[in-house]
Amino acid sequence: MVTLPVLEIIDRARAQLAPLIDGRYGAMDPAELQPAIAWLAREADLDGVKYVLGIPEGGYIPAYAFAVATGLRVVLASVFQPNVPGVLSFIEEHDKPPISGKHVYGLSAGDHVIVVEDEITTGRTIVNCVRALRGAGIRCDQVATIFAADDSEMRARLAAEGIRLHAASLCESDTHDRLYRR
Repeated sequence: MVTLPVLEIIDRARAQLAPLIDGRYGAMDPAELQPAIAWLAREADLDGVKYVLGIPEGGYIPAYAFAVATGLRVVLASVFQPNVPGVLSFIEEHDKPPISGKHVYGLSAGDHVIVVEDEITTGRTIVNCVRALRGAGIRCDQVATIFAADDSEMRARLAAEGIRLHAASLCESDTHDRLYRR
């Protein structure tokens, strides 16, 4: 694991842990992301994995960096639903209208993917994403993230779905409690 700075954002629809290396909360140095990505690339089982899937918006940069580090192809979900056949959709529960979900295009039954995210707190978005992928016949059993809440409920939620979590950095449980169990 690596130690990463994190910003606690509490003035949104829900609290959020934001890694300071994703570029959304100020300038980032891509070199600061590399140790976390290298660690995740070593930890993940990439045997048979064909694609890296990034979820908007914070997951885009880590997913792309992971794809570069591993030589895998990258697919990026979108908040915009293309009007084409084969689109997979799932809900990110804390999204507010007009965003109605996340949409994935370009994957097919039989593909094997790993989801790479910036942060995972409750695990609900990942579960929704993986269920949609599996429902379309796409294999997904791992998620790699830059930062995860050290939360037993989240870990249990992922384990119940057969999803292995690889987290480059964990927040302390008191941080998670302060943000999410107010």
